Amino acid sequence: MENDELKDYINEYTVMLSPDLPMLYEASFFKIFVKFEVYLTNVFENYCIGSVSGKGYCPQRKLVFEDKEHLRAILRGDKQYVDYIKKIEALSKHIFVDNPFNVIFDVADNLTILNQMIALRNYIAHESGESKIRYVKTCLGNGNFIEPSTYLLKRNRRTSKSNYTIYIDKMIEISELIMDEPLV
Repeated sequence: MENDELKDYINEYTVMLSPDLPMLYEASFFKIFVKFEVYLTNVFENYCIGSVSGKGYCPQRKLVFEDKEHLRAILRGDKQYVDYIKKIEALSKHIFVDNPFNVIFDVADNLTILNQMIALRNYIAHESGESKIRYVKTCLGNGNFIEPSTYLLKRNRRTSKSNYTIYIDKMIEISELIMDEPLV
């Protein structure tokens, strides 16, 4: 259980980007964020069944699951689809003694950026009225609508980095932090 695959995937997509083709940023962000969600799901499931991270960390569990199927049956209930990010946020504090996912949900900056990334991903994927409203509210601060590709290339005044770079850096940072024992 490593984050090398995620980082390699990010590098593969980032190498091909060009400001002359802003739509590539949108597609790249979408693919990378989906891979990040899969990564979080895998780490969560592995920790829930007692697997050790590549850095030798295995969180102490309050609840013991026999295997991934046992865990998935509990998480799924009578539904086919499991929104793992919501499940991780709601249940990880009840599953682990020192919750390795607190770094995501209890650190305001991380949670804010995660919520922005989710809103952006949902708008890119669905372009529904509801997802557009959430994107405008969460990412654009209820300002005027701009296309996600333009938003991703926009520079943050505080950091001088593009929103794309901020999001990619945050995914890498979180992927590394959950591999180590949390600082309590």
